[in-house]
Amino acid sequence: MTLVGPIPHGLEPDHLCRVRLCWNPWHLDPVTRLVNVRRGIAPSVSGTSMRAKTHCPQGHPYDEKNTARRGNRRHCRACDRDRARRNRKRQ
Repeated sequence: MTLVGPIPHGLEPDHLCRVRLCWNPWHLDPVTRLVNVRRGIAPSVSGTSMRAKTHCPQGHPYDEKNTARRGNRRHCRACDRDRARRNRKRQ
């Protein structure tokens, strides 16, 4: 980050555009390692972004009553019922 300034001790450059080979100094942000990991692919890999969702893609809430757990995944019971209804109509 010579064009913008030095990177403070304990920080590392975060590629805001997510292109590691990008040389644009304005696309870099000096952050801690933890912040850099949280901004990167770690949320999608660790499931953090999925756990943060409060509703299924159809808008049903992920609450105690409407959430079924299968292994380490959760499913919307309302969507499961709708899917089962559609499958019965096809038969």
